[in-house]
Order: sequence, then structure tokens, then C-alpha cells
Amino acid sequence: MKYLILILTFSLCYSLNAQEKELKSKTFLRVYDLNGKKIAKGKLLSTDKSSLTLKRNKNPITISFENIGSIKTKRSGGNNILMGASIGAGAAILLISGSGGSPNDYDVLTGIGTLIFTVGGAGIGAITTIDKNSRTFQINGDPIKWEAFRSLLNSN
Repeated sequence: MKYLILILTFSLCYSLNAQEKELKSKTFLRVYDLNGKKIAKGKLLSTDKSSLTLKRNKNPITISFENIGSIKTKRSGGNNILMGASIGAGAAILLISGSGGSPNDYDVLTGIGTLIFTVGGAGIGAITTIDKNSRTFQINGDPIKWEAFRSLLNSN
């Protein structure tokens, strides 16, 4: 009975997820103001002659190009390091929890293994930031630079 309820729940939730419109762009952008402070981040929805629209947490964010100092593509390098460390810690816990042994040995192995795998995963994440190829576009509220940025987005 438990499995029947679980299967029914998953099948009903799957159709709910299909109701959302497909996001056309997968380009992640970080937008900074004229002072260099991050004002928005999210996936690109659209651009027009006067604004940039991003999607963040299923909500659209519209920013006028006059308020944009610079735009950076892709996520920061810290995101790669955090993901690598999380995967390493999760892998360590899964591997060690599957091994048999006394509870005292389990606590020591879990602590040491999680530390080693977390540091290793963070190191791998740091190495992957080298090949990230993130780009920075300086807009500084200039309409000519804004149009050049828009044309570059449309060509990709």
C-alpha cells in the first residue's frame, strides 16, 4: 500500500511540473550596477532596447540598461567549489555508511572520510574554475555598448 501511494504521488506531481512554460535561454547572468555592486542574477529571459529581463526564483526581474555597469556570464568560481565539496561530503557519507563495523569505528571513519572527501571535492571544484570561460561585459549605461551586448547575445 505504501508503494502505491508513493507511485501515485510522484505521478501526480510530475504532471504539475509540466505546466510551467519552458525557459528559452539557459544563459546565467550576474548584473552589477555602476558602482560595481551586484544588483541581480538569474537566467536570461529577454532583452530589448531599454532593459534586460532575468528570471530568478520563477519571478522576472527587469533592469534598465542605464543602471547596468557590467554583466558577467556564468556563475562565480565559488559555486564550483561549493558543489564539489558538497558532492565529496555526500559521497563520503554514502560510502562509509554502507560499510560494516562497530559504532565507534563508524564515527571516526565518517568524520575523517567526510573531511578528506570534502577537501578533495573542493579541490576538484577549484580546478574546474580554470576552464569556466566566464565573460564580463562593461555597459556603464552606454546605449552603444548595450546594443553591442544585445547583438552578441542574439548571435549565440
